[in-house]
Amino acid sequence: MSNCRYCRNPLNESQYRQNREYKSCPKCSTEDGAEHVYYPYPANFGTTPLRVTPNTPDGAQSYCTRCRGRDVGPFPGGRRCSDF
Repeated sequence: MSNCRYCRNPLNESQYRQNREYKSCPKCSTEDGAEHVYYPYPANFGTTPLRVTPNTPDGAQSYCTRCRGRDVGPFPGGRRCSDF
């Protein structure tokens, strides 16, 4: 798997920015192939009690709703890692 050319973290792992106001979608980021792609969080991801873990205490969905097939994207406000 490739890493983000900006932050060097794996593209297939979610990242958060600006006090968890933005979250990267691993699928969108992997498809981009160069940088993490961020969307407003939780608005473009959602949460569920079924996803609560020590690493995701708020139950964040991994993929954006577009990638989960529940909306049509790309979402307004999507940002790349280098935008932060």
